This record gives sequence, C-alpha cells and structure tokens, in this order.
Amino acid sequence: MKSKLLLSALMLISFSLFGQESSDDSYELRSNEKLGYIIDKNDKKIEGVVKMTGSATRPWDNQKKVKFIAKDEIKSDSKKLKFKKMDDNDLKEYVAIDENGVERKFKMIKFTNKREGISNTGGGIGGSVKSIKNLASTTHLAEVVVEGPVMVYRLYGYPSPVAVGSGDVKEMESAEQNLRDYPSIIFGGEKDKLQEVDVESITELVAKCDVVKTKMEKGEYPSYVPEKDGKKRSGMGKMIKNEVNRVNGSKLVDMSKEIIGDYNTQCGSAK
Repeated sequence: MKSKLLLSALMLISFSLFGQESSDDSYELRSNEKLGYIIDKNDKKIEGVVKMTGSATRPWDNQKKVKFIAKDEIKSDSKKLKFKKMDDNDLKEYVAIDENGVERKFKMIKFTNKREGISNTGGGIGGSVKSIKNLASTTHLAEVVVEGPVMVYRLYGYPSPVAVGSGDVKEMESAEQNLRDYPSIIFGGEKDKLQEVDVESITELVAKCDVVKTKMEKGEYPSYVPEKDGKKRSGMGKMIKNEVNRVNGSKLVDMSKEIIGDYNTQCGSAK
C-alpha cells in the first residue's frame, strides 16, 4: 500500500516535471533514470530521481554507487539534472521504480564474498586482483530478492580491473561473464550473519516452522523436489549439488521466493 501511495505521488512529479513530449519547460527521463527514493544514514527518506550506475554487462556497479537528485532540487525548466553520486557510506537503501510500478530495492549489507575471493578465476594477475578485490569488499548495496523478517539478496562478485596479455584478457572476459550469470543468493535475519542460500540452509531455517516444513516434504513448492533436493548428502556430493543449484538458472531465487517468502509469512515473526 505504501509503495502504491509513493508511486502515485511520484507520478505526479513525473507528469508535472518529466513530460514525455519535449518542450522548452519539460524534462524527459532517460532510460537509466527512474522515479524512486533513498534512505540515508540518518534513516531519512528522500524522494526524487534515481540514476542507476550499473547495466546488464556491469550489474555489480549498482552495488557500489548510485546517482540521485531529490525532487525538491528539480527545476521544471532544467534540461539536465545535476545528480549527486552516493555510495554505501551515504545510504542504507535506494529504490528505483519503473513505469509499471515495479520496484528494484537495494539495501546496504555487510558480507564477504569468500567464494569469489578464494576463486582465482580469470587467471594470472587479473585473477589475483579479483580475489583480493572480493575479499576486501565487505559492504554492498545488494538487491533485495525477498523482504521480511528473513531477507534474501542477490549479490554479484566484482571483476578484476586489470589484465596482462591476450590470454589474461580472454580469461578475464570469461570470468566476468561467470559473475554476470551466477550471482550469489544470500539470506539472513536482522541479527543473523548472512549466508548463501542452499537446500541445507533453507531446511535448517524452516525446521521449526511446521507449516512450511510439511509443505516442503509434500513437494508443494515447485522449486523444491523432495526426492532429489531432500536427499541427504555429505562432503564432495553436497558441495557439487550446491554448486549445481547455484548455476542452475533461477532455482535458488525461486526457492527463496517460494519457501523463505512463505516462511516469513507463516513463522518469520516468531524467529
């Protein structure tokens, strides 16, 4: 309800200041500019226009910075908005709302991507720099996948900014594509340490929530197949299964939305 009210208010701004027909006194939103808001470090909510810094080829940039201008700073006769660059030192959250009212929400989290940090994918100097960069990056504006008592986020690893030699360049390009295709899906409650989503971690989460646990056992979630996903594994078998799930399209996202989302509704308040 709050999101709908916010969208309605922002649409008024859009119609009054961001006319789609260009004229001498109108401003037209660019493709990477969205109506939205930020929540600063003092928990102050400020509405305005959000300019995404990331893209389909560089989604990790959205985790480090965003450009923003408050609606109070916008002048109807402006042809170019003066955006302020903000990062995880300035913000707790930012939200961009598309023309259909769909929100993309990014919240500041603390998490060390050890999987990408210990992986030397990319090879050579580039691979080493990539490992160091991911181990050193501990705060991110991660995209929210599921919101509630238990939050779920999509988190991309960070690529190496350097490559030496044609072979190193090719390996770095391959490593970057891997980062785009296979982000980490992580979750945790407000006071919990964030961890990566996998079948075992979800099973542990819902162990005391009889409603969700029973639905999992009966196969009532499309993303979870008890005969396969409920099979006990240990050692290498467990590691392989978790990695297969991670790179298997939207499986972990679907499991998070269906199972953790339901857990939030059924038992999350009692966590």
